[in-house]
Amino acid sequence: MSASSSTTRAGLLASVLTSLLAAALLSAAAPAQQGPRLHAAIAASEHRGAVPAIAWLCEDYLPTLAAWPDGLDPRGPLALTLSAEGLDIRPTEVRVPDGAVAFGAATFAGAGGGPALLWRCAHDGSEQWTVQPGFELPRRWHALLQAIEADVLDVPRSLAMPVLAGHLSSGVAEGDPRAGLLRIAPSLCGDVTWLAWRERDVVRVKGRSEGGLTLPLALLVLAVAEGDAEPTALQLRAFAARDADRGEAARQLGRADRALDTETLRALLLADDAVRLTAIDALVRRRAWQELPQIVAAAAPDLPWASLAARDAVFELWRDASPEVRQATRQALQRSESLRLRAIDVDAIETQQQGTPVDDAPHDDPRGRILLVLL
Repeated sequence: MSASSSTTRAGLLASVLTSLLAAALLSAAAPAQQGPRLHAAIAASEHRGAVPAIAWLCEDYLPTLAAWPDGLDPRGPLALTLSAEGLDIRPTEVRVPDGAVAFGAATFAGAGGGPALLWRCAHDGSEQWTVQPGFELPRRWHALLQAIEADVLDVPRSLAMPVLAGHLSSGVAEGDPRAGLLRIAPSLCGDVTWLAWRERDVVRVKGRSEGGLTLPLALLVLAVAEGDAEPTALQLRAFAARDADRGEAARQLGRADRALDTETLRALLLADDAVRLTAIDALVRRRAWQELPQIVAAAAPDLPWASLAARDAVFELWRDASPEVRQATRQALQRSESLRLRAIDVDAIETQQQGTPVDDAPHDDPRGRILLVLL
């Protein structure tokens, strides 16, 4: 796939930089002539104030590595060369452009040739990438970007890096040097937002985080390489997306043919109001009466949509629930801060004949709730 083809997507930009940094940080043993290569210049510490993730990388993490040269001031300007051969760090007198904290170029064709990917990170963490015509992306990086829907053009996206890295990586022992890269660095990056588009014969990506774009996406690939977790694409998007795609992923998880995602839907009962509504509706469609206590606990006075859905769920699932789940649901209703839920008379539900409407059953037009879900 090349930038000049009609199928070029933003994933090629993110993928190459993530593979570059991940290869260097993990000391991959791929042949140098076939591997990725990244050259970067990073400005001194006075320019890193608004990008704490980059500041932490330069001033706290890199100085602990064997590649760090003796006498190099971590607060001064420095140059990095990252490749499958390893990591090279050295002082530099290269002048970083005004308004930038870092800039550089990446290739996959070795040090001497091939179309380059150019990038530049500004003082505020905004970053722009440009991929030149003919730039080729290894196929092995497509799956990850497709999983988080990061390979589309003309659609703004936002992801929570700490959440995403946490789901992809496995446990790391205290004292392991990778722990900082998989825990501290993603948390310092925060949310990552970007937009990709085509401009004549090149593809551009512009976005920001508190670590730019290059660093957080390198951490993403590092988390995958180091971890053994295997979350599905929908799980990743439902937990980590910070845009409309989160609700869409939650709705897809509620499909009847997805029998293994009840645990994910249960976790999404801790999300925002709209996602809780979607998760509750999905659990009701699955007849997941075992989740009734958690559904009730998901309601609150400041979560009107979730409260409405939780009330309906009690009437829908109560007759199916086991005695143990009914007792736990009673206790959850008594503890609920939602007046609508505490007002439910579950004894009246139990005394009704099968198929007979309960007087206290909700009479809301179901089309209204469907409209809320769609919105």
